[in-house]
Amino acid sequence: MKFGIIGKILGHKPRPEKRLIAVTSERTGDHSLSGVESFLNTIGVPEPFSLELAGDSAGVALLARCREGSFVKQQVGAFYPQARVSEVSPEDDPLRLAEGEQAWSTTLRLQGPEYLPLRTFRDDDLREPGSDPLVSFIGAMSGLGEGERLVARIKLLSLGPDWARQHQERARHRQQTGQAGSAPDGQEQFQTKQAVSFAILGLTALVGVRGYFWIRAGETWKAVLLGLGVAAGLVVAGWAWWRIKKFLSGDRHHDPLLIKEKVDRLAYDAQVEVVAVLSEHGDERRAREMLRNAALAYRGYDNPAGASFKAGKVRPVIPETEPFPPARGMWQSRNVLGVRELASLWHPLGGGNQPAGVPRAGSRVLSPSAKAVSEGAYLGDTVDSRPRRVHLPEDAIRRNQFLVARTRMGKSTVMNHVVAHLMREKAAGRNDGAIIVVDPHADLVEDLLKQVPGSILDSVYLIDLADKKQAPGINLLDSRVFPDRDRTADSVVRVAHGLWEQWGPRMQSILEHTVKSLHEYNCHPDTGEDEQLTILDGSRMLSDRKFRNKVLLRVSDPYIVSWWGGVFLDWTRTIQSEAISPVQTRLAYYSSSKKARSILGQRRSTLDIREVIAKGGVLLVSTAQGDVGPEVSGLVGASLLNLVDSVIREQGRLPRGQRRGALVVVDEMTSIPGVDYESMLSELGKFGASFMLATQSLGRLDKLSPTLRDTLLANVGCLAVFQVAGEDAKQLIDELDRDRVSVEDLVSLPVH
Repeated sequence: MKFGIIGKILGHKPRPEKRLIAVTSERTGDHSLSGVESFLNTIGVPEPFSLELAGDSAGVALLARCREGSFVKQQVGAFYPQARVSEVSPEDDPLRLAEGEQAWSTTLRLQGPEYLPLRTFRDDDLREPGSDPLVSFIGAMSGLGEGERLVARIKLLSLGPDWARQHQERARHRQQTGQAGSAPDGQEQFQTKQAVSFAILGLTALVGVRGYFWIRAGETWKAVLLGLGVAAGLVVAGWAWWRIKKFLSGDRHHDPLLIKEKVDRLAYDAQVEVVAVLSEHGDERRAREMLRNAALAYRGYDNPAGASFKAGKVRPVIPETEPFPPARGMWQSRNVLGVRELASLWHPLGGGNQPAGVPRAGSRVLSPSAKAVSEGAYLGDTVDSRPRRVHLPEDAIRRNQFLVARTRMGKSTVMNHVVAHLMREKAAGRNDGAIIVVDPHADLVEDLLKQVPGSILDSVYLIDLADKKQAPGINLLDSRVFPDRDRTADSVVRVAHGLWEQWGPRMQSILEHTVKSLHEYNCHPDTGEDEQLTILDGSRMLSDRKFRNKVLLRVSDPYIVSWWGGVFLDWTRTIQSEAISPVQTRLAYYSSSKKARSILGQRRSTLDIREVIAKGGVLLVSTAQGDVGPEVSGLVGASLLNLVDSVIREQGRLPRGQRRGALVVVDEMTSIPGVDYESMLSELGKFGASFMLATQSLGRLDKLSPTLRDTLLANVGCLAVFQVAGEDAKQLIDELDRDRVSVEDLVSLPVH
């Protein structure tokens, strides 16, 4: 508290909060060293930060510690766009000591002149498995037990671009003069040593004579003090001579190219510290063992012709969690590490070095242009170093969209975001198009119902096949809703073909004429709305002669009447029985199911989809596959979509400016067979419709139609790919750009 008051009086600004950032290695790691080197070259400001490796029994993490708002934090992920960069909470900080935990540390200092480098590496050096020296240090962390942590941190402070000017001049001079700057020859060395020896002997003789006279005079204490003073002086003089000699001739025995490698690059004042954290049951002996193994692992960076590491004493510590600058003792020189040395000491592992316990980013990150995704339906944030909001542009929403992903990977979430956005736009008066959502699992519709703006509640309609209190009425043969007989029959036959495993030409002919006959009965002027027949009456049409004759009295098409009186009756009883049995079996299934009967057996449909689209309403359909079964769910869903197809086509009669736009969203499209998706995608766009379709795999599309896959990919304006199976990925990379996206990227995308 006192320090806070003093700081306010002196005008000190509050220190920004620290940030600990975890960097997850990319999958390939082809440019792991050059990325770090480029990153470190950009840090020209005197801003303390640290690069760390932290390991425990669960694995190893690559960390960077800096302050909030710092330039370092902004740049960490800029040069590693394919690595995952995320913040670590203070509770998960490996240097934070929990109750009862204790820590010891050792510092590794550089041995040799500051212009000499450690052993350095390049990306090409690390392509072979086991070639990365960092693997050795990670190996030292692999034997950690429960409650043990080992953290290697490199505290850094940029020395600026001029740190090595004098060393650069020295290196250039050595290259120009060759051996001119070599050490003195043997004669010169002998003469120098001889002169120093005579000087020391003369001084010793002088001190000895003076001391002798003091002892004779009884002033022994003076002689003792003189001797101690001379001894101390010799020690200081020797140390000074050693420092001067080292300064004047330190590089004379070193390769100038080796010096040039370091001094031609930026460098940092650095402090390498290794911290061992143990639980309350740990002891100093175990800490020393952990620190010794870590120090030995760093010996892989020792350069026989350059610098090397030397471990200091092990001491108990309370680890600093703040990014303080490097510290050194009063008589210690600075430790200088160049950017290439630092890149070798701290970097995401390359593709050829993948030890266990080191996490890797599954797929590469390709950040979109900020301007291109600044407006539209909000989808989420980018996962790079500077998260930005990503929107699906309005132009993409107006085009056909196709989403491919394994189950629970994010397809429905994207649909949720887009539809919720359009409903908000509708409430604000900026969107007058219709929205139709068909969801086989109910989750998407349930989430959307919670997001409906109050101002558009009157224009939102719900069809929930799982509603036990009030089942929606969907008469597939309702002439008021499905006025086109041939299109209605084609729709029902197509749906049945997709749902029923047993199928043949006779079966198709029987079902087609049955549906057309029942539909014509409903279209007759004498048939009231509540007297209409349903698809469930098809079974009686086949087995009850009196009922069939009653229906045919209201059929005006002579071809239909002659088919029943000719083809159908000309079949022998055996053939007739074999032909109608499969149709009767399926229709009997619908009649015997309470849920199916309550929905498909109502004489009058409870909702007019034509009106919903004409008024720009919102229709949410939950076909509830888990409650009513896949056949009823598919039959209702396909019939509704085919009706939507018909209604939108009718807009072709209107001038272009009067056509009502419509977005049709279908989740798990392959669970709704019998829909002419190919025709819809290729033709309905000109009438104002767009589709948002989703599937778990491209292979499922082939079951609906052998040409659907190619037609769909050819007619989508927005392709969204989440994690997919390998076979799908092989085809999709050509759609996405093979030069930027690989199969491995698509099969390892994270959950969104």
